Amino acid sequence: MYKVLLVTVGGSFQPIVTSIRTLQPDRVIFLCSDGDKGSKVQVIGEGTPCEVRRGTEIVESLPNIPTQVGLGDRFQPDSDLILIQNPDDLSECYRLASAKINALQQESAEYEIIADYTGGTKTMSAALVLASVDCGISLYVTVGTTRENLVRFERGESTRKVSTSWLSNRIRSTENT
Repeated sequence: MYKVLLVTVGGSFQPIVTSIRTLQPDRVIFLCSDGDKGSKVQVIGEGTPCEVRRGTEIVESLPNIPTQVGLGDRFQPDSDLILIQNPDDLSECYRLASAKINALQQESAEYEIIADYTGGTKTMSAALVLASVDCGISLYVTVGTTRENLVRFERGESTRKVSTSWLSNRIRSTENT
């Protein structure tokens, strides 16, 4: 089975790298904010655009995410980068995420399509969750082992599958009414 991972990208690249390394997808689709200060720089930025910070101090600069995880020619920016103009517009984020999932489902029944909603704005994450549930794909989240910093993820996080079993019970109960 060919595994495709959709991820939302926000201010911190580290949980995205953890997710990719943990889940080992064959292909990664990045949902990023566009614009001068958008998260797209972490995916297609030249040089060392990913910064590890301690407060305001930059302690390390690293290459973009596809380079860090060794995607090489398995990353095609034209098809694997979804740019969101307004990362706080739920309608736009949902439309783009669900359209990509639907296109992948149409492309091949052999794809195992999964999503990690850890990064990005709250709206981007919510949209990816909604689109994933609507399209019936598995969800993952990357969390710190002990999350003391509520602003950003620190190193030491892990990726785990999110249960959506509550949803099928809810759907069954509404079908019976």
